[in-house]
Amino acid sequence: MARVGDLDQIWSKRKAIVALFPYVAWRDRGGDHRVVDAFLGIAKAPKIGTLLTEPITTLFEEAGRDSPNQVVTLLAPYADWDSLFGIDTVTWWAAAVMAVPYTEEVGQTVVDTLLQIASKAIYIPTDVWAWLNKQPSLPPICTGRSLGTNSGYVVRRVQALGDIQILKSYFLLVWSEWDAIHSDTCLVEMCTTIRRDLGGIGVNREVLIKRLDHVLGELDRGLEHLKQCNPSLDERHISAAREQYKTLKDILLEADREGLELLTRTSFRLITFNPLTRPQNHTRHSFAPFPSHVRSCVRNTRPSSPQLCASSAHCEFHFVTSSGSADPQ
Repeated sequence: MARVGDLDQIWSKRKAIVALFPYVAWRDRGGDHRVVDAFLGIAKAPKIGTLLTEPITTLFEEAGRDSPNQVVTLLAPYADWDSLFGIDTVTWWAAAVMAVPYTEEVGQTVVDTLLQIASKAIYIPTDVWAWLNKQPSLPPICTGRSLGTNSGYVVRRVQALGDIQILKSYFLLVWSEWDAIHSDTCLVEMCTTIRRDLGGIGVNREVLIKRLDHVLGELDRGLEHLKQCNPSLDERHISAAREQYKTLKDILLEADREGLELLTRTSFRLITFNPLTRPQNHTRHSFAPFPSHVRSCVRNTRPSSPQLCASSAHCEFHFVTSSGSADPQ
């Protein structure tokens, strides 16, 4: 992290830094990324990235095959997005992002920027939201992850995409020991969305539960452990985050229990009677074990599909007589 003296020196040369930016973009376009790496070191310094807002915006307008898309993508998280409101700017940024080959570093910066923009309630093209599925590892200090939970809007916007995988990826990215949920409204929206969209049969909740177990485990290691990577954290963060993530885990476990109960009830509906036959001369009946193809149907049942499987319509119902013989009807 840059020292105070270094920051003062950088700030005093801000005009020269801004003037140098087109040269940096030109060198990167020619395949020389060393200057870009040095420039990124400056941009990551606290409050310095805002200097780059105007030159980055200028480059957005050039987004295309021959434009410096790599520079735009890598530097975008460090610009002042409060000054970049507007659908045109987001469209230019999205075009630059889609033209850049994926790396872990690119993934981090795209997700960081995406969540910053989303927190401003600005429309983002659906194709860019799919970058959440890459699930890059975000650093302990990440503006996008913090802003990504500062209102219920972001949760509602992700939910509105209608893509369960993107929704789960969003949760996996913003649930972190480094950040509490920054809005009570956001927490309520998360709980509501889990019940509505991640409940029932056929949704794998295990990865989300494991993520929360990891986060809670890191929080239990205490403040001193976490401050090694993020000195700005305090005990209030630990307390608030622990309570929030325990609440989310309880909701997920509840959804798991309800899904199991629904699966149990559904298993009985898979067995159909043959209306043309009736059991005869039997005064007492009990169910034989499900045939293997019925058990397979149960395992693959999804609540969104009323026609569970083609073979379920042909499942036979077995009656077991008091003598122990099975009688297919």
